[in-house]
Amino acid sequence: MVKSEQMEQKAEGKREEKLPFEEPSYCLFCGVVGPALLYGHWACEHCKNVVQAEAVSKKSKIEKEGGGLV
Repeated sequence: MVKSEQMEQKAEGKREEKLPFEEPSYCLFCGVVGPALLYGHWACEHCKNVVQAEAVSKKSKIEKEGGGLV
């Protein structure tokens, strides 16, 4: 009986531990808390918009300078 009780306690302890995919993820750029993801790679909508705006700005600057695709 003692061994079975110990095994039950260990099993309960394992259930209480959070699995990696149950923990919240954080934005890679600003650190805002996001949804629980398996690998934790996530970017919030604000940061996605900022990155996209910077990319468009650099693209237009390159095209303006005449360095577009040949």
